[in-house]
Amino acid sequence: MGQPLWARRLCLRNCLSKSTCQSIQLLGRGSYNTVYKLVFTDGTEIAASVSVHDEEDFNPEAKLSEIATMQFVRTSGSYPGIHVPQVHAWDITFSNPAGAPYVLMDVVHGRRLDNLINDDNKLRGLDGMSEVQQLAVTKSLAKLQSTLSAPVPFDKIGSITLNNEGSFIIGPLFTITQQNLGGPYQSLTDLWKARLEHEILHALREWSRLETDQLSQSLSEPKCTPQIFSELLQLLASLIPHFVPLSSYLPLVLHHPDLALRNIFFDPNDDTKITGLIDWGGAQVLPLMLTAKFPDDLNSTGEDPCERPGIPDEGWNTVPHDWTSFGDTSEWPDVFRGPNDQVDLTIRASAMIKRYYLRQHFGLYFAQENHDRCGDYNLGRAMLFAHAPYYLKFHEIITGGWTSFVDHAEWIRETYWRLNAVKQDGQSTGLIIGPNVYRSSMEKSVFDLNIFETQFSDGVQDGEEDGEEDDDVHE
Repeated sequence: MGQPLWARRLCLRNCLSKSTCQSIQLLGRGSYNTVYKLVFTDGTEIAASVSVHDEEDFNPEAKLSEIATMQFVRTSGSYPGIHVPQVHAWDITFSNPAGAPYVLMDVVHGRRLDNLINDDNKLRGLDGMSEVQQLAVTKSLAKLQSTLSAPVPFDKIGSITLNNEGSFIIGPLFTITQQNLGGPYQSLTDLWKARLEHEILHALREWSRLETDQLSQSLSEPKCTPQIFSELLQLLASLIPHFVPLSSYLPLVLHHPDLALRNIFFDPNDDTKITGLIDWGGAQVLPLMLTAKFPDDLNSTGEDPCERPGIPDEGWNTVPHDWTSFGDTSEWPDVFRGPNDQVDLTIRASAMIKRYYLRQHFGLYFAQENHDRCGDYNLGRAMLFAHAPYYLKFHEIITGGWTSFVDHAEWIRETYWRLNAVKQDGQSTGLIIGPNVYRSSMEKSVFDLNIFETQFSDGVQDGEEDGEEDDDVHE
C-alpha cells in the first residue's frame, strides 16, 4: 500500500528533521486517533497521531488540554517512572496537510502485552498469562496508579491547560470523548450541582413542546417520562451532601481515564518495568476518591461471558461486576463457533474470577506503594479501592446526563431509601459502602400509590397491542 497523500505532504513540510521521510508505518488505530510512525533518512522517528473525529465533533480545547497534560507530566517532576512522549508540534485545524488535527511526538518503544495470546486457552492479554506473570503485571499497574495519585499543585477540579503566559492552569473538565463538562470547579458539590442544572437547561430547551409524555427522541435513549426524570433529579440532588468523600479522600490528583495495557509499554525483558504511557485524552484533575478506577484489563461485567440468573448486571463503566463463582452452569446459554463446535464459556468465566482476585492484589499493592514511597499511613487511603465504588457510581450517574439517570434508576432509588433508613439523624459524615450490586429492593418507608397508575397505563398499552393483533387476524 502506498503512503497516504497527507502523510507524504506532512513529511515534506516537517521541520523536525532536515532529512526526508523514507517510510510511513501504521502503529495503531483507536476510537479517537490513528497513529503512524514517520521514519526519516537521518534515523529520526516521529509518531503522528491523527484525529478520526469529524469536524463538527472535534473539540480543539480538549485536544490542547491533552497536549498540556503530557507536557505537565514530563516537566513537573511529580511522576518519576512515568515516561510520556515529548510533543514536538501540532495542528488542531482541518485545513492542514493531514486534513485533520494531528500531533507530532516521540515514538514510544517497548513491548505491549495486550495482544499476547495463550495458545492453550486462546485467551488474550492479561487473561492469557500465567498466574505468576499476572501478579507481576498487576503489581506494575498498581505502582503506576500509585505514582499518578501524587497530589497536584492545583486547587480546582477540571483538566490541565496552558494560559497565555505558557503556565499550567486548570480549565474546563473534559471527558475522554472530548465532552466539555464545564468548570473549573472549586468542589465536588459545585460540579455535581452544575451538572444537574445542565440537565434542567436541557429539559427547558428540548422538552417544552412535547406531544406526549415520552422524553426519548431515539431508539438509543431509554424510555422516560417527565415525572420519572423529575423524581430521579430530586433524589440525586438530595444525595449530593452524603456523597462528598471524607477529607482524606479529597486531595486532588491526576486521573488517566484509559489506563489499560493497550496504552502501556513494557521493557521487552522485564514485565515490572514500564517504558511509556500514552493516550492522555480526557485526563482530569479530580479528588483521589474518584480516580480509584481499576485498569480496564482488570474489569469485568455481568454479561461476559454470559449473564448469570439471579445476579443482575447494573452496567457500570467505572465499577466492575464481581465474578466470584460460576453458579449453575446448566442455565448458561449454548454458544457455538460453528456447527457442532460449542464454546466452553467456563474458560472465560474462570478468567473473570481471576480478575476479581487480581483486583484485590492491585488494591493492596497500591496501598503498599503509597506507604513505601510516600510514607502514607492513612488507613482510609489504604482501603481506597474497596471504599470508592459507591462514590464512582454516583459520579458516573450525575456526569452521564439524564439517560444515565434512567439507566440506573433502581440504583438511585435503592441508595436513597437505604441511606434514608440508616441516616435518620441527618448526619452526612461517614463512609458509604454497600453491596457490589443490588439484587432486590428493600421495603420502602413510604407507600407509593403511583403503582396503580403504572399498572393501569401498562394494561391499556397491552390492551391496545392485543386489539391491533386481533384486527390483523380478522382481516
